[in-house]
Amino acid sequence: MPLGTSMKELLRKLWFLLHRARFERELDEEMRHHLSLGMEERGSASAARRQFGNVTLLKEQSRSMWTWTFLEQFTQDVRYGLRSMAANPVFSSMAVLLLALGIGANTAIYSFMDAIMMRALPVQRPEELVILNWHTKAFPPVAHSFSGNNYKDPRTGFTSGNFPFPAFELLQAGNGVLSSLFAFAGVGRMIVEVQGTAEIASGEIVSGDFFSGLGVHQILGRPINQEDDRTGANVAVISYAWWQRRFAANPNAVGQSILINNAPYVIVGVSPPEFFGVNPDSAPEVFMPIHSIGLMGSNPSANQRLINKNRYWVEMMGRLKPGIGLRQAQTALAVQFHHFAAATASNDNERADLPELLLQEGGSGIDSVRRQYSKPLFVLMAMVALILTIACANTANLLLARATARRREMAMRLSLGASRARVVRQLLTESILLAGIGALLGILIAFLGIRFITWLLANGRDNFTLHAGIDGQVLAFTLGLALVTGILFGLAPALQATRMDLTPALKEARSGASRRFRPGLSHTLVVAQIAISLLLVIGAGLFVRTLSTLESVELGFNREHVLLFSAMGRQAGYKDAGLVRLYEDLRSRFGAIPGVRNVSLSDYALVSGGMSATGVAIPGIASPRGREAGTSVLNVGPSFFTTMQVPIIQGREIGERDTAGSPPVTVVNEVFAKKYFGSENPLGRRIRLGGDAAKFDEFEIVGVSKTARYNSLKQDIPPIAYLPYTQNLRVLNQVVFELRTATDPLGFVSAVRQIVHEVGPRVPIYNVTTQAAQIDQTIGQERTFAQLCTCFAGLALLIASMGLYGTMAYAVARRTSEIGIRMALGAERRLIVRMVLGEVLALTAAGLGIGLAAAWASTQFVESFLFGIKRNDPLSVSVSVLVLIAAVSLAGYAPAWKASRIDPMVALRHE
Repeated sequence: MPLGTSMKELLRKLWFLLHRARFERELDEEMRHHLSLGMEERGSASAARRQFGNVTLLKEQSRSMWTWTFLEQFTQDVRYGLRSMAANPVFSSMAVLLLALGIGANTAIYSFMDAIMMRALPVQRPEELVILNWHTKAFPPVAHSFSGNNYKDPRTGFTSGNFPFPAFELLQAGNGVLSSLFAFAGVGRMIVEVQGTAEIASGEIVSGDFFSGLGVHQILGRPINQEDDRTGANVAVISYAWWQRRFAANPNAVGQSILINNAPYVIVGVSPPEFFGVNPDSAPEVFMPIHSIGLMGSNPSANQRLINKNRYWVEMMGRLKPGIGLRQAQTALAVQFHHFAAATASNDNERADLPELLLQEGGSGIDSVRRQYSKPLFVLMAMVALILTIACANTANLLLARATARRREMAMRLSLGASRARVVRQLLTESILLAGIGALLGILIAFLGIRFITWLLANGRDNFTLHAGIDGQVLAFTLGLALVTGILFGLAPALQATRMDLTPALKEARSGASRRFRPGLSHTLVVAQIAISLLLVIGAGLFVRTLSTLESVELGFNREHVLLFSAMGRQAGYKDAGLVRLYEDLRSRFGAIPGVRNVSLSDYALVSGGMSATGVAIPGIASPRGREAGTSVLNVGPSFFTTMQVPIIQGREIGERDTAGSPPVTVVNEVFAKKYFGSENPLGRRIRLGGDAAKFDEFEIVGVSKTARYNSLKQDIPPIAYLPYTQNLRVLNQVVFELRTATDPLGFVSAVRQIVHEVGPRVPIYNVTTQAAQIDQTIGQERTFAQLCTCFAGLALLIASMGLYGTMAYAVARRTSEIGIRMALGAERRLIVRMVLGEVLALTAAGLGIGLAAAWASTQFVESFLFGIKRNDPLSVSVSVLVLIAAVSLAGYAPAWKASRIDPMVALRHE
């Protein structure tokens, strides 16, 4: 019973509890008696109703009295808990801080899981949406041309969400299971000119029922509709963010004319602020009808996409009809798509592995981001859950120590008549209060953590669109976590605090008798903390080693002092010879900048994730196993190999003489030469790109370059054919200029912008960076993962060390008399230090054993994240063990040193 409760109030509540059961039983008997009479007369019935009403009122009063008593006791528990926390500020502050760190870390990671994995699209009835994908055992031969996202799934094989546009038209017209089916495709960066000012914007082309199918209503104007989605339509819907930034939220933006890739469009609507498209990883700024793809002028053959049945490029989503389930829709649509795919196959090789339709729930949008971040997020969530477990164990240790100091208080309560359940409830209330205050502070920590993680994930990208935040669902998670946490770490200490013999506890002095080292619940919690900390430190060590391995990968070129930036001349209106003159003029003027050593260009930057691949046919060499051979392709300008410092080991590099009017040539890398020519000399041999049926000219091999990284640090280097960009203009939509400089590359940005403005005023540049930063960005996820894991491991180590320090400091305090006696009998200080450290090392050894076993069993779940090392890398494990031993030894030495400084005379007088 809480202190301060008057004896009169105590007796009143005790009387009520004793007589409540009898009182309610008598009321029930009286009620049954009156109801069994079955009075038919009006007066008797009226009396029965009055009597029944009186009984019901009494029962309601009884329940109200019970509720009022419970609330009064709960209020008293809360008040007493707050007073107890205020009376022990050091204990309360440490417990709240530990819980805040654990709860805050969990809230931050959960907010990203909510944003990526669980948050529904801001559309009407998102649960009705479905995504259309297909799967095959390997890349389907029937897809002669492919663009978009794809991935390999261990269950379904090769999976993608890209379809030919004729397949969309077929399914849209002939399905009876979807109320709407709409298509969309990203068109990447575009040049958008508004009132004479050109800038880069991201775009997406959509079918006419895209907005109506999603149920998205524009805040201004109207959406793109079926009437707009026809050949020659030139309307656009802009995003809310772009409307605010580019038009200062002016309502008159609707109706204005703009140029998109030098083609005229009219703005007809502004999308709502919460709508970011259907892919959480991209936020299109301009939406256009899908049939207007030919108007944008970036690709002369763009209209062919709308009729080519073997070009896979559009994505599809639909909305289920009422009463139609996902499996029923899958069955109906799969048959239609199978017939379509079979009709587009022209030989047995293409018919051997036809794509099969696969429907998935689409309420959260396209799942490319979930595939990218789901596994890392689950690993991080497991790590922060373990950190919270350590924080709970540490707080439980603090409560155990405090409960020992409150033994006389608990004994007094029990001896005065308080039940054990009542005392446990009081102690649990105090624990939940600690967790609640920790959760409030944890929300602030989570807010800062979310901003930090977003900054890490963005990795310098201005167009990063993945933003997590603290909303109602995240707050509910935090409060629920606080409640569970409070019960979790408070229950065991509460039960142990009330399990005692009253007479010895009432007689016990404050310090208690001397106690030798006996493993108990407190020591078990310390061992668990050490084991979990070791597991986290080993995980962080593996990820740091992976990052180090990636950063030390041999590139095959010099990444230092290279400035990169992109430009799109075709989209600005330059074509063919004019496009070549533009790029060559820019290249010449860039080379004249003082401090610029070499200049070249390519359609992709090296190790940027961008790539292009095609089939290759070599006269006199048969394709392997009857299938078409392949190669990666990179279109480059003169002096590319000199600029990037890629050595030419045979022949020559692509130079000024390789123009549109000269014989087509190519330089291949060592992998290509070895794969297709073996020990033969490839110089002078001819290859045909695109396969046997290609319309391209044959290219003569004039050089062989040293093997250099192409698009990734992780993937094996593929065969590569380097082509002069002037001889392959039809596929050149953008270029990346490479400038090798004598000093800091970023110092030349202003001069570059000035030259571009003078030569091509309507050609904006974008993606300005350095080659080194570009490579670092490709491993940004690994870097972020390693940094977060290292932070979490360090936090776990800190909390575990604090727990060990607190446990040993309390143990030393409890054994003050024993230590004093030992020293009075002649024990040296170093022996006292050794005694305490021996206990620390015993706990550490137990924790290390459990932690190593757990690491051996669990590191298999992170093996897919590693590169260049094994999951039980000896160096990572050894360093982790040494770091943990050093940390716990340091945490245990302070209490040991303090114990060795105890004055024997003071200790012998200690109470």
